[in-house]
This record gives sequence, structure tokens and C-alpha cells, in this order.
Amino acid sequence: METDNEQGKFLFALSALDIPKAEDGKKRTFQGTAYAGGRVDGHWYWGRTGVVFDLDGIEIPVPTPLLGEHFSMSRVGVVKNVNVEQGIKVAGDFLSNPQAQEFVQDSDDGFPFQMSMFIDPGSIEEVGQGVSVIVNGQSFTGPVAVFRNNRIREFTICSTGADRNTAIKAFSGKPSQQPQQEDTDVTELEQLKADNKQLTTERDNALNELKQFKATKRTDDIAALETELKVQFSAEDKMAYTNMDDVTFSFAAKQLCQFSSKTPEQQPAPQPTPAQPNPALAHLFTHQANGGQGSAGQPQGSSLDQAFNQFAAAQKQGN
Repeated sequence: METDNEQGKFLFALSALDIPKAEDGKKRTFQGTAYAGGRVDGHWYWGRTGVVFDLDGIEIPVPTPLLGEHFSMSRVGVVKNVNVEQGIKVAGDFLSNPQAQEFVQDSDDGFPFQMSMFIDPGSIEEVGQGVSVIVNGQSFTGPVAVFRNNRIREFTICSTGADRNTAIKAFSGKPSQQPQQEDTDVTELEQLKADNKQLTTERDNALNELKQFKATKRTDDIAALETELKVQFSAEDKMAYTNMDDVTFSFAAKQLCQFSSKTPEQQPAPQPTPAQPNPALAHLFTHQANGGQGSAGQPQGSSLDQAFNQFAAAQKQGN
């Protein structure tokens, strides 16, 4: 179980508490700023380097108990309204029990009570020397502790004497009216970094969109090529075409289309073999076969002359 001192490092007395007068017959109310959103320093545990409470995602149950002094069972009020815009502002009602009325009476008599809170951080970020961090829209330069993913367990009314007795020293959580120059410079640097990050993100998104567009177009082009060639590419072929750059794919598609459009060259039809003449009449075609020239050693003349001469010679031999 945590001791009071161990729990004390998460107790912060941050601002004065306003307890306005009430009309007759109505409950006494209170309101105050539990945290102004800036760096708080002077804590007995965290020291002068200070602490910043990240308001992003902070959990504050409503209603939240308002106790009289830390580590006590004194129930004095209920926090009914919480505003976490640029800080933690609360408002609520006091109870009618004697402990609550004692605080109310002391406040009416002028005692300067403070509002404190018990904050339970989900994690603590230790920002190093000279390192800058943006929290709650403000820039802080380390060393500084940043409480993240916070949950408020309770709000408490504290007296100065009680704070000293429990080693919980009150400190201001109000933002500085004159921020350090280095914080201003860091803010500009952080803004430039944020702008650069946004531009980088926009560029990456544009490149991804272009890549997706080109991938879709390549898929459509491959499908159109299949249709034109009247073929079905294999998965390996499609992968190869997909991985080609634009110039290579365009050239390959053009070549495929050109080769596909060519028909086989027409082979010359075979010439019919001329019918061989009857050997007995072969001499009648000698003139045509030799281009009008007779065979060597044979008399010149027409086929009819030669045939007649041969016939006459045969008649002489028969006589």
C-alpha cells in the first residue's frame, strides 16, 4: 500500500478556491481552476523543473468527490461540472454536514483555502534538457515531466498549514505572462516541423494514389491486350507484364500486336507436271521445248518440215 508521502507526489495544490455567498435557502457553491494548462513548478517531489498535465484524453468522473484535506475521509462537497478546455475548471455544491460548513464559515471569515487535486497518470514522460515538447497547445523545453493518460481521483480543499504538514507545497499552475524567448523560438521550430510532417504526409498520399492508379491501369491494359490477341496469359506472364516499366510494357505490347497481325506468306502453287507426249510423236515438240532451236547436228526447220523429211527418208529405205 502506498504511504502518504508516496501518494503525495501526485497531489497538486494549484489555485485559490472561490466560495461565493449564497441566497437564503440555497446551497453554498464553489468554483475554481484546478489547472490552467501550463507548467507547474515548485512541487516538493518534482522540483523547480515542473510538471505538465496532458489534457488530451484525461478522465474526470462526474460527479467527483470534494474532500477536506488530503488523506482524510472528510466529505465536504461534490464537483458537478468540469471543463477541460485549456485547463481544468470545476464547480459544485458544498454538503450540509458540519465539516463542510466549517470550511464555508472559515472561507467567509477570509481564510485563503486552495483547490488541490489527486491526479493519477497512466504514464510519465521525462523530457530531457533542451528538448522541446508540445502539450495542450503550448511548447515546453526540458527538463520537465509530462503526465499522460491522466485520471483525476478527487478534488480537495487544502489549507496552507496542512500542505506544509504533509510536505505538499502549493504552487502556481498559471501560464507565465512573459514566456521565455527560447520557448517562442521552439514553438516556431515545432510549427515548421509540423508543417513539414504534413507536407510529407500529403506527398506520400499523392504518391500512393498515383501508384494505385498506375497499377489499375496496367491491369486494364493487360486485359485489353489479351482481348486483342485472343489469348489468355498465364499468371507468370501477367506478373511479368505488371512489373515492367511503362516504356518496356508499351514496346512489348506493340510488338505482340504486330506479330499477331501478320499472316503466313503464301507459298507459290506447285506447277502441274506437263503430260508426257507419246514417244512416237515426241519429235513434234522438239521445236517448242528448245525455244525454236533444233537439236545440235539436226537440220533447221519447222516441226512439220522435220516430220515430213523423216517420213520421206523412211519411205526410201523401204523401197
